Amino acid sequence: MRVCTACATNTDESGRFCPECGAVLVDDTAATSLLAPAAVTSVLPETSEASSLAETARKSLVGKTIDGFVVEAILGGGSFGTVYRGRQLGLDRPVAIKVPTAEIASDPVMAKRFAREARAAARVTHPGVVAIYAVGEIADGRPYLAMQLIDGEPLDRILETGPVPPLRALKIARLIASALSETHATDVVHRDLKPTNIVWRRDRNGDDRITLVDFGIAVCKPGNADATRLTSGGLIGTPHYMSPEQAHGEVVDHRADLYALGCILFELVTSKPPFEGSGFEVLLAHLGRPIPAPSDRNPELPEAIDNLCVHLMAKKPEDRPRSADELVELIDEALSRLERGSRTPDATHRAPRAKRRTAQPTLDELPAPRRQRASRWIVLGGAAVVVLGVVGLAAFKLSRNANVAIAGGESGGDDSTDSVDPTQPSVATGHRTVVADDGELTTRVTLHDPIVAGTPVSTVIELWNPIGGPLEADHVVITVEDPHGAATGMTASPAKKSKGKYAFRHIFPVPGRYVVRVFPPEAASVFMIDVDVVSK
Repeated sequence: MRVCTACATNTDESGRFCPECGAVLVDDTAATSLLAPAAVTSVLPETSEASSLAETARKSLVGKTIDGFVVEAILGGGSFGTVYRGRQLGLDRPVAIKVPTAEIASDPVMAKRFAREARAAARVTHPGVVAIYAVGEIADGRPYLAMQLIDGEPLDRILETGPVPPLRALKIARLIASALSETHATDVVHRDLKPTNIVWRRDRNGDDRITLVDFGIAVCKPGNADATRLTSGGLIGTPHYMSPEQAHGEVVDHRADLYALGCILFELVTSKPPFEGSGFEVLLAHLGRPIPAPSDRNPELPEAIDNLCVHLMAKKPEDRPRSADELVELIDEALSRLERGSRTPDATHRAPRAKRRTAQPTLDELPAPRRQRASRWIVLGGAAVVVLGVVGLAAFKLSRNANVAIAGGESGGDDSTDSVDPTQPSVATGHRTVVADDGELTTRVTLHDPIVAGTPVSTVIELWNPIGGPLEADHVVITVEDPHGAATGMTASPAKKSKGKYAFRHIFPVPGRYVVRVFPPEAASVFMIDVDVVSK
């Protein structure tokens, strides 16, 4: 049995369209595919079950005319509202009409975002940005948004057969960068750039084409962001593609979109985003973990891809390309190399770029992937061991195998200690120390022992690089997962008197086993500690 998405007629017809009204038919048990122009999946909310669609259809606008747009069928629906296929009568062109639910329309915050989407996208005129045709209200007072109906599908569908070849991935990234260039020129920052908000299709010549859609959380002026803090429940954006400053809830500008594009390019060439896991853990990884090089997952990838991804996903906005225009030039440079089949630029390639080298970096001047920097640390660490061994001072044991030591306490948190061997367990009482050495970073965490529920406790984290030097950073990201699996995020601040030491204060509210995760800023691994909290 199948159900019509427009008139809710049940039928045994095997065709695609309803015999009564001609709208799309879906299976009555699941509506995972709406058999409508696939492009609309990118401008629509997530599809709901067929029963929900049928209920929506009974209350739908199908067959009605709104401000010169005749509504023909339902394309999709979800918790946000419904998107219809329509036609503009005067120009006889197909359109997509987005109408929020009554609950969304009555919510001041959501209504503001709906209006923002119309204003933001309407400011941009570019073939790579969805065109807005009209906004208005339907008879019941709900707003509507009439926009371009695009024939295509979400960009992530391109990965169904595996990673995209580097040359093709760069060309797609250039199309996105070009659309962002025009978007940013009108002072619009998308803030939710991701594969499902990019419609992908091939033109008649087989070339890739993209369209940016869903500007619902865009901002029209830099500095007007309303993203929330890490620990807030209403985080705006998508964790897998979110820049560190947006995750922190700071003011964002166009460079947040460039960070997201770096994540997308990474995913195109590896078929996976840079970080995986729960949304919360991914968010923290973007905040505190180094960006992997794409070639770590696919050694066949050229160096130009590594350099672009690492540059785009720099933690600090000022370390990324200054603009989408600058990014387009860097991509052109990478394309030129790949098309010639050479990683090393020759004199012919360098000449056209000579005039702008003082203004912006070339691919060769971009920061190397962290993997290469890590190898240099290992070399330096090896040299340091030899020197220390000669003079009889080899106090630092550089082990490549991770090992953990748990000891019966230390005074902890004493900022007066500037030089401590991180591999030696502490011997004082009232605290316990957990030490991990993965060969690249040594982490030592000093905890109260025992920890009593409901009592504030201070925890000290100490970080050393492979040659025993303190690791300095603005902060260290921490999560605390309670016995029920709920996690809280926070940061440990640097100690004032001791380099490489960080402290945070936390109340463990109930007895039970907690999991504390430490995300060191210069390590790819996460340090996990089980913490048993006792009752008063």
